[in-house]
Order: sequence, then C-alpha cells, then structure tokens
Amino acid sequence: MKKLLFFLFPIMLFFSCTDVKTTETVQSLDGTLTFNLINLPALDDSLVLAAWILDDAGKVVHKFGKLSISGNSFTGSFPLTLNAYQQNTKNQFVCISIERRDSTLNDTTTSNLFLMLSKIRTNSSELNVVPKNPVGITFGSDFDDQKYLGTDTSSAVPPSFKTAKGSYTVFTPTGANANSNSGIWFLNYVSAGVYGTGLRLPELPTGWTYKGWVKVNGKYLPTGEFKLAAGNDAQNLYVGTNPMPTFPGEDFLQNDTLGVAYPIDLAGQEVMISVEPNGFNGYNKSKPFPLLLLKAVIPTSVSNTTSLSLQNNYSSFPTGTAVYKINIY
Repeated sequence: MKKLLFFLFPIMLFFSCTDVKTTETVQSLDGTLTFNLINLPALDDSLVLAAWILDDAGKVVHKFGKLSISGNSFTGSFPLTLNAYQQNTKNQFVCISIERRDSTLNDTTTSNLFLMLSKIRTNSSELNVVPKNPVGITFGSDFDDQKYLGTDTSSAVPPSFKTAKGSYTVFTPTGANANSNSGIWFLNYVSAGVYGTGLRLPELPTGWTYKGWVKVNGKYLPTGEFKLAAGNDAQNLYVGTNPMPTFPGEDFLQNDTLGVAYPIDLAGQEVMISVEPNGFNGYNKSKPFPLLLLKAVIPTSVSNTTSLSLQNNYSSFPTGTAVYKINIY
C-alpha cells in the first residue's frame, strides 16, 4: 500500500500518515518540495528569485534554481530526495533569494540577499503530530521580531513589520521659511527646534535598508536611506543652510537634479518608506523597491506644526509556504 509522509517545515510542512507499518520496506525515497508564494515584488527584468536550503552558516545545502514567476505569485515543485533533505538537517533554512537574471547559479554561492526565509523545525520522532498553527515563510521572518529602531519603549515587545508605525511632519526647517511645504521629516514635532522620534521599526537583516520617498505629480523624490529612526539619513542633497533635525528627512530647496520645479509643494502628495536592497545593483533606484512598509497621502491643508501618521502596509509583503512530501511504497 502506498503511503504519504509530510515533513513539516516552519515553512509550513504538513505531515500526514495513516496505517504505517513498522515492518514495511522502503523502496523509493523520492520526494518533492512545493512552494506556494504570494505578494512577490515586481522585480526589474535584470533580477529573478531563486530557492535554496542553507545551513545556519549560510552554506548552500541544496539548490533548487531560479523561479518563473506568474504575476506576483509562484507555485511550483522541485525534486528533493529524502537523503538530500536530511543532509546537515540541524539549523537549516529554506530561503528565497534575489539573484541577477544573467548569473549562473552554482551549488555553493548565493547573492545573500534573501527576500524570504524560514527555519526548518521538524522532528522525525514526531511525524504523527500535526502542529497547531503552523507558519509559513515571510520576508524578514526570524529577524523582524528581535530588535527595533528608535527609543519608543512603550511596549516590552519589540515591533515586527506587522506592528511597525511612524509619523511625519511637513515643514522646511533648513530654509528661510520653516513653515513652507517643501520639506518632509520623519519625526514628531513638539515645538520649533524640539522634536521626538517619529518611527518605530524593526531592525533589518543584512542586505536591506529603509528609504524615504515622496511622490510629487507622479515622480518619486528620495529623501534618503537610513537604518535608524534617529539621526540623519544618507542623503541631504537638497536642504538649505539652516541646521537640520537629527532625523531622517529632506528639504527640497536646491540642486534641481530631480526634474521638478522649485519650490516644491508637498501638500496633497504621497509619502512612503520602502525596504530596499542595500549595496545591490541591478534594479531601478529612481523609484521605490516594491516593498512599501509605511505610506500616507499628505493632506492638502497640511499644517507645518502637526505630526501625521503613516499607515502600515505590511499585509502587501510576500509570504508563502513550502511543503515537503515523500512517497513511500
């Protein structure tokens, strides 16, 4: 009689078994790993996604190859023998990485830019147990609930992407008129020159950074990359001569390299914070990478002394499952 065994990953490995006989002889150990992934970002043509099993040192245990995406999802199966799956089974991870399309994947090296990741947590002595509430692989899993950026200690539980939050203020502190609508800063406005932290974000895994943007009449204007909720970001190309707040943000007052007319009025425009590959070339950096964590539409009657909230967009982040099934005859 043919039996089906399902090994459960954190990546959602359902196990099911009926009437297994201890005397039954295993004749075939061929299996498959099936991925079901949704909300995948729309990558530039030069980039693709690839699937792997890695150990906790980042060494490749098994290469599945590049994925052929349909829309923003992927469903597909890869051969994986039980012997290959059991190699170095301690502390393994199933990963989806971003790779260059024209690169040749080998069996030992990835880009180390992981879009999705989940640790394999399976115990062969518990194959007859169906875990409650199994989880799937998501962007930042095993990273996003450990640390956070900022000084908000109102909760003992650090934020994940799901609970990230933030605020912004439209004003122009580095210009002659601080109450103009030409600047945006991710901070809480207390009074002139007195500001508080405006963002509460998880620490990102290696290879990723946050980046602020405003979308003005259909054109994306970057405010700069940053890792911390306090302190200046990596870009201050357009600010005026007055002191800057020590928070991420930008005043768009000079150096018209963006193709927009000055002075810029941000009222009624869009603001967003994206999660971006850090130091990874090959994608269009003139627009946000398609992982938008926080965003909002700036009111048309915006007040320059009012801090406004950003909306969490985590529900649009990629997620999915991976199920390993092996046929026993």
